[in-house]
Amino acid sequence: MLVKLDEWDKKILYELDVDASINLKDLARKIGRSKEFISYRIKRLENEKVINGYTAIVDMSKLGYFTFRIYLKFQNCDEDRVNEMVDYLKEEEQVWTIAQLHGKWDYAFFVGVKKTHNFHKIWKGFLSEFKGNMKENKIAIYSPVHNFNKRFFMPSGSKVIEKVIGTGERENIDELDMKIINTWGVNVRQSSSEIAKKLKTNPKTISSRIKILRKKKIIVGTKIDLDQSKLGYQGYRVDLSLNSVEKNKELFLYCKNHPNIYQINDSIGGADFELEVIVKDMDSLLKMMNEMMKEFKGIIRNYEYFSFFVFPKLTIVPD
Repeated sequence: MLVKLDEWDKKILYELDVDASINLKDLARKIGRSKEFISYRIKRLENEKVINGYTAIVDMSKLGYFTFRIYLKFQNCDEDRVNEMVDYLKEEEQVWTIAQLHGKWDYAFFVGVKKTHNFHKIWKGFLSEFKGNMKENKIAIYSPVHNFNKRFFMPSGSKVIEKVIGTGERENIDELDMKIINTWGVNVRQSSSEIAKKLKTNPKTISSRIKILRKKKIIVGTKIDLDQSKLGYQGYRVDLSLNSVEKNKELFLYCKNHPNIYQINDSIGGADFELEVIVKDMDSLLKMMNEMMKEFKGIIRNYEYFSFFVFPKLTIVPD
């Protein structure tokens, strides 16, 4: 069932996607309503499954990780066999995210490794089990990713907040930092006291460590896990093939400021230009892309699109 948002809901979602860890007092001040009002509205959005979580965006490259993305197209594969593959990937610790797709590809999964030969080992292990079910695959490395706050439900002209991963030098962290990332990062609305209790330390230490992780841009931001389907929207990946890169800066700014585009992925081995898009339906997507093709006539050769369905495994890396 679709959920109808009023102006207060939209403002709350907007501010939470800018900073999902914002406390109720500050959020209430930004919105201009009481803490009780804000708390009630957030709980309602959670109960209606519009908001499914509050997570950190972590730049895993600063911890020494490479992120590999693998697209899969199946053959000779029934539902049971697909479930076997998904279960196999879920058990692999270095597989961060698994997504079911619709369109050119059937599934995607993302692997984080510190050494490339570790990826080779994971990939060979997967192929040894499922090579006969692979019609086609495509492997790329993410670097960098530009994530923007979601604005598809807001009036035009809403402020764009950019969160970038994959551009900085490696930073050193200790075991407690990693525990904080893994504990606080999956629900950033937890208080320092709650995290301190779980990690058997004190709240001041937790608060101080999170501030340092933010300052170092290991944690580059926080976001809500939003189910756009509850609002009558669908997410798509759009891959652009370009005739020229001479207007890439203009293309980037056009996409950054477009309310329906929330991520631009730079990849090695992927498309020339990769977008993450949220639109009402296929007609809206095609209209949006026709406008972009006109704006960059002669620059964009063509494009492919496919939708993301579910995430059988999803961690604290970007969407």
